[in-house]
Amino acid sequence: MRLDTTQKLILLVSTILLIICISISPNSSIEKVKAVPTQSVLVHNLDSLLFQKRVIPNRLSHFISFLNQNLIPIHNNFELLLLLSNPIARHRLSQQLQLDDEIFLFHAELADLMQIGMSELDAQILLFSQRNYQNPFTGTTMNLQILADANAERLLDDIGGWMAGNENPIFQQYSLSIEEIESWISQANAFPFKIFAEKP
Repeated sequence: MRLDTTQKLILLVSTILLIICISISPNSSIEKVKAVPTQSVLVHNLDSLLFQKRVIPNRLSHFISFLNQNLIPIHNNFELLLLLSNPIARHRLSQQLQLDDEIFLFHAELADLMQIGMSELDAQILLFSQRNYQNPFTGTTMNLQILADANAERLLDDIGGWMAGNENPIFQQYSLSIEEIESWISQANAFPFKIFAEKP
């Protein structure tokens, strides 16, 4: 399997971020986190909206804050994307924080979609509407690589059907046109930094 220059750079940066996350905390701090019962560390967070499968405002900033509270030094959406696009990093964090790997992948894909200027609300709605099409091998649902090959009319139908079955006050003023989705697809095709691109 040959990697192009961009993919090598992505792999290098995500590996460096993983090493930083592992090494930045002294061993005693990591042991302390592991030693604390899961209920006392995570129950409050798991009961919060952040870990529910629903659209919430400022999801990424809340998730980054959660990671920071657990000694994982992520500062912005791009750093989050680089770290969590790495399956090894996701697996380690899943074990360390005792959370499903899908939670980390979901937030990585969310950050990926927002690279083209898509709002966080649009990105969340798009992601949740595509959960039925999740790749059973990679776990991916929707990212720039998938969006670039998507059909705008099918996406609009999926989003409309998903929203009809979800009662959320956020959706009351929400509207989306086929032209907006076509613009997303066009931007995804033109975007050069597709971190979830399949490796040749």
